[in-house]
Amino acid sequence: MDGLKLLLPEFGLSLMALGLMVCDLFFDRRAGKALLALGFVAAGVALGSLGLAYNAPEAYSGLGTLWAVDPMSLFFKAVILATTTFVLMLSIDYKPAAELRHPGSFTALVLFSAVGMMLLVSATDLLLIFLSLELVSICSFILVGFERRDLKSSEGAIKYFLFGSFSSAIFIYGISFLYGALGSTSLLDLRPLLGEGPALMFMVGCILLLVGFGFKVSMVPFHFWVPDAYEGAPIPVTTFLSIAPKAAALGVMVRVFNHLIPHSQLELTGLFSLLAVLTMTVGNLTALFQTNIKRLLAYSSIAQAGYMLIGFVTADAMGREGLILYTFVYVFMNLGAFAVALTLGNEEGYELEAFDGLSQRNLGLALLMTFFMLSLAGIPPLAGFIAKFTLFAAAVKTGHVWLAVAAVLNSVISVYYYMSVVYHMFFKQARTHEPAPTRLFVTGTLAVAAVGVLFIGLYPEPFLAVAHLSAEFLPSAAALP
Repeated sequence: MDGLKLLLPEFGLSLMALGLMVCDLFFDRRAGKALLALGFVAAGVALGSLGLAYNAPEAYSGLGTLWAVDPMSLFFKAVILATTTFVLMLSIDYKPAAELRHPGSFTALVLFSAVGMMLLVSATDLLLIFLSLELVSICSFILVGFERRDLKSSEGAIKYFLFGSFSSAIFIYGISFLYGALGSTSLLDLRPLLGEGPALMFMVGCILLLVGFGFKVSMVPFHFWVPDAYEGAPIPVTTFLSIAPKAAALGVMVRVFNHLIPHSQLELTGLFSLLAVLTMTVGNLTALFQTNIKRLLAYSSIAQAGYMLIGFVTADAMGREGLILYTFVYVFMNLGAFAVALTLGNEEGYELEAFDGLSQRNLGLALLMTFFMLSLAGIPPLAGFIAKFTLFAAAVKTGHVWLAVAAVLNSVISVYYYMSVVYHMFFKQARTHEPAPTRLFVTGTLAVAAVGVLFIGLYPEPFLAVAHLSAEFLPSAAALP
């Protein structure tokens, strides 16, 4: 029972999600924004409870039967809850109250998905990992297709479902291999096999697990669902999918393949390095040809996943700290970019033409979008530069110089398509002279994102300290077999 106390935030969010689904049956659309606000408050309260864990880690950390709550998992839970909170804020301003459909169910699905991700980053058993992934996937499939009258939304949901089902089948097949190799699904029991040299069945199982994780990270070649799902989904859902599942999957990958079953002992470091380079390269090169902001940011998120995988490949403390910092910075950069896109979304479906002449209509919004694009490209003195520098330094320190060089070259390529958005805002003639709309919660999200991007870039020391504190696992390496 003591172990269950470690999951109180998950239990609280689950109860709130169930309550919101019930409310959806009895309240009409006029109460829609209130239901979204309740979800926003619930996620914010859960996020605040994690702050207590950072202040008293000995009381809020420990091992359960199938999970471990430690500084690493607490950090990723905080990222997931922060993303959930801001996405629900954006959802309040996404549509007028009269146009909201099933707002209670929508909010509940977002919260259930967040619960699945929070369980995922703490899981130390393959069955809990699989169940958490399935909870996240099922909720995500429905959220992508939530606009049932939109053909692009339905198309994106179907493609997401087909790829997700295929990756889940491969993942459970990998679990069966690992169970056959040792007779257990606990990752703590699998580690002793490494001392004898990994058997073929064990290696095959680990590679099949990678497919399931790679699907959520949007790692190449498991990324094909991303552009269509992102384009078809409601833009708050697109924002959510671009950040939270990626962070959760990276968190569990670090736990599994850096800590419990180190990929260096499996001799898979070369494979992971190649996948990291392919992910950033394919994402950046394909983004060059996009004319839709949602698809452009979709391929950008694929490329960003490739950069974050560098911290996973290096598998040392500095690499983990770089990954943690990059994930934290990525939340602000992507939230800000999608918040601007939500404000300017047009009848053509978020085409780049919506940004034409934005500087003439709303100079402040154009400058904010410029900051977010420059930060995603890694231009100093913004936060994206600090995050990339930390990861690239970790790669050089561990001897992966070619990986750092490939990442730098990809960052140079990315400048072109990020600056294409800036070109539309400052050097294209405005299609309309009506001022860009301002919305309360979108403005609040933009303000937080802008402060994060600027402050972390100018004064990174406190955030580097947090990354250092968050890069610890339970059980410790000394306690493992």
